[in-house]
Amino acid sequence: MSDTLVMIVLLGGLTVGIWFSYRLFMRGDTDAERVQMKLPADFKPDWSYRCGDTYVGYEPARDRLVIVDYPRSAVMKAADLREAGIEDESVLGIVHRWIVVHAGEPATKLRIWFRLSTARRDAMLAKLKGLSAAG
Repeated sequence: MSDTLVMIVLLGGLTVGIWFSYRLFMRGDTDAERVQMKLPADFKPDWSYRCGDTYVGYEPARDRLVIVDYPRSAVMKAADLREAGIEDESVLGIVHRWIVVHAGEPATKLRIWFRLSTARRDAMLAKLKGLSAAG
């Protein structure tokens, strides 16, 4: 009985210690917080997509397209979008889907991650190409 109690106390203490250190040391370093740091303060997108520490969002009222590929980011007009294409990256047989965007002067390569979803990636690529054609 005492061995079980000691194990429960140790595992409970370990769990609380991990949670506390995460809250103490990871402040400002989660994926959502990294993306938020790179967004303009007054940015109100009509549509957006975030996966990990990558983000794309569009605000038509000010014609602003924001792309974040942490630590890089770009805020541009839709017409400044130079090129958007797809890229597949295989890691141990698992294929990750990306959109690669070349934007701005000088051309900066930014990637948006879509995990394993081809359909989601293709839908977002169509949106981006529609923006650049309309702009």
